[in-house]
Amino acid sequence: MKPSTTYIVLWLVASAIAMFLALQLNSAAFVDGQYIPAGNDSFYHARRIIDAAIGERGFYQFDDMIHVPEGSWLNWPWAYDYLAAMALTFALWLRPTLEPMAFLAHVPVAWLLVNMGLLSLIARKIALSIEMSAVALLGFALLPLTQTLHGVGVIDHHFIELTFVLATLWSGLNFFSAQCRPKDVVILGVILGIAPAFHNGLFILQIPVLICFLAHWLRGQMPETRKLYLLTAALFGSTLLVVLPSAAFRDMQFEFWTLSWFHLYIAGCSAVGILFFGLREFGRLSVGMLLGLGVALVVPIIAKVMIGAAFLGGDLILLNEILEVKSPFARIREPDGLVWVTSYYSWMIVLAPVLIVVYARQAWLESNSDKIFFSVFVVFGVALMLVQYRLNPFGAWALLLATLLIVQDAGEKNGFSKLAITAGSLLVIAVAFQPPLKNRLFAAYPPGLSRDYAATRILFSSMAESCAKDGGTALSYNDDGHYIRYHTDCSVMTNNFLLTPQHERLILEADALLQLDPEQFLLAAPNVDYIFVRMYEIFEAGPNGMQATPIPSLVGRNAPLFVALTFADELPQEYQLIDEVRVQDERDFAYARVFKINR
Repeated sequence: MKPSTTYIVLWLVASAIAMFLALQLNSAAFVDGQYIPAGNDSFYHARRIIDAAIGERGFYQFDDMIHVPEGSWLNWPWAYDYLAAMALTFALWLRPTLEPMAFLAHVPVAWLLVNMGLLSLIARKIALSIEMSAVALLGFALLPLTQTLHGVGVIDHHFIELTFVLATLWSGLNFFSAQCRPKDVVILGVILGIAPAFHNGLFILQIPVLICFLAHWLRGQMPETRKLYLLTAALFGSTLLVVLPSAAFRDMQFEFWTLSWFHLYIAGCSAVGILFFGLREFGRLSVGMLLGLGVALVVPIIAKVMIGAAFLGGDLILLNEILEVKSPFARIREPDGLVWVTSYYSWMIVLAPVLIVVYARQAWLESNSDKIFFSVFVVFGVALMLVQYRLNPFGAWALLLATLLIVQDAGEKNGFSKLAITAGSLLVIAVAFQPPLKNRLFAAYPPGLSRDYAATRILFSSMAESCAKDGGTALSYNDDGHYIRYHTDCSVMTNNFLLTPQHERLILEADALLQLDPEQFLLAAPNVDYIFVRMYEIFEAGPNGMQATPIPSLVGRNAPLFVALTFADELPQEYQLIDEVRVQDERDFAYARVFKINR
């Protein structure tokens, strides 16, 4: 069998395994005979996509039904949701009886063919043997992080982030190879340019490319100038093309949290930096000029950089309470944290600091351009992965590819056979993946990937009926905002968009309302028409496992308004109970309620 055919077979087999595991999230996405989104942000993506494909609102980049009364620019750029809506429209044209969520729920599963294909191309590009490539692809298929990115119903855009990470690595390896062709230059520039249209933060993929150019500049090994002109033109031109459809760009915004002039500016800065490296030889004067140029270019964006650093550090309001922004090392310090981390990352996570050290050294000592780029990208990706759980698409692939490349090189250097190297690698993977195999890959998941949503989802049908007859604005905990928008036609005051100063202010305003008693609330919030009440932490960890939280403790952990609306014997007549879910144990209280306020 030809090597190319063998790689195709490996890609298809590994993709099939990964798809099978991704479908194990079916318990989260298929409930009561219908598909639902899986994951909090997936609910808003689904609502936006379905509105654009078949709804009356069409495609929107500013939503006046969230963060009421002001509305809010969406932190997610246009490309992912818009293209998903176009795909859904086409699917419905082919099959008009198709359930929209049934189609959307399987998009991330099918996309595994793309990401596993890119991984296969990269494995071949870095000269992993066919046998070691098979180990890498199998490991990535078994990694629970792959499952959670591509699981059925998980229509959040993080699996597309992985696509651009892998595409940047693959196209960068082509660019820095000795066989680089003009089309390879253009492909790298276009991938870097269009990436922010799928996620605003993907402009950072330009950083490892710039670092690699800096390394080449210091060594006097810059590519020919013609290639640099072509690369910068492709980067800036493609960025311009994708920011033009952005409403925030046309609104003259300069923010990293919307696809705006900020992203065109960053592309321009990258282009200037690349051309500087190509046109000025390394020297004392050039270093001084580079530092001056860097300061001049950073000054206009210093405030945005500070906010971005706060986001990465989880310092924005409520952000540090969200699981996806916690670093794996911070998570280890929590109860059962080591089990959680190793169940998602496998024991390969312990190699992450080693990979940073080994590949940083290799980037410093290596002379081959493509190996320098690979080393820089490994360090960059693994470092980001260790900052936050949600950044795992940047570095999880390296736990396998980068590690197996070290093992292969060391084995060949010491005279081991391919069989011995492959067998040893498989044994390490088998041991390292015991926590995922035991705890995650075949676990049962609650509907929507949230136990709170699973317990309260029955309320949304009653709320949807009321909102359809008499719409209005709902107050809830921010965690429930996306659920309300997906299921009903009511607006919400807050949700889990927690990034901008506006979001922080509205969260604080909503929290102030939650501190009031029911009578005070009626006077303080005349524009609120619905209240979605839900108790946090109705169960707690005890010496014998999870146990019912005593009512006094429950009262102390929840907002005073919600406590009153749950436990008060009498409420003002303006509060009309729409529906409720009661706790089925000795405590006998309403875990969640929906009220309509009739003034």
